[in-house]
Amino acid sequence: MFEKWAVAFADHIKKTNPDETEPHDVLVFGFTILFNLMFTFFFVFLLGWILGVPLLSLQVAVSFTLLRILTGGAHLDQSLACSITSLILVLTFVWLPASSVYVGAYGIISVVLIILYAPYYEAHQLKHSLQWERKKKLVAILWVIAAMILYYFFSSPGFVFGTLLQAMMLTPAGIRVTHKLNRMMTDYGGEKNEEKSS
Repeated sequence: MFEKWAVAFADHIKKTNPDETEPHDVLVFGFTILFNLMFTFFFVFLLGWILGVPLLSLQVAVSFTLLRILTGGAHLDQSLACSITSLILVLTFVWLPASSVYVGAYGIISVVLIILYAPYYEAHQLKHSLQWERKKKLVAILWVIAAMILYYFFSSPGFVFGTLLQAMMLTPAGIRVTHKLNRMMTDYGGEKNEEKSS
């Protein structure tokens, strides 16, 4: 779904100004990410509001997204499936216990998992230099510390919940589950296409 919109927007931009824009595939990639984020954050807020936790939901989503940019992770091939899965995970993590002991443990677990498993990239993804990845890992750890400070000073546990969610997605178990879900989605999508063509 997002890919079709991204292609349409990229086509329009290339037709409007073909000489001064990025290559078509770069535009499609950028628009796909943008639409994915807009869809996810809109529904995180909407469903969070319905559940009575809109700000907490946004905190989890922002923290999860920021850490995902810094540390990578396994991906689903279909952007809509990615958005729906992220939405479900974020809205699940808002219900974690939020006492100071628990939140401290979440922060420590997040740091340990990031040290052990970050970064993770799929085979087709661009990998940066080792020096650059070390800097990103350091920033990721500093974000976890900042998220814990935000909790202890402003009672905002969602940022720590988001770090834990992304840290768990970096583990071998998290990557296996993501890959298995991706295969299921791909197989399901292939079966639907076969049904349409027959």
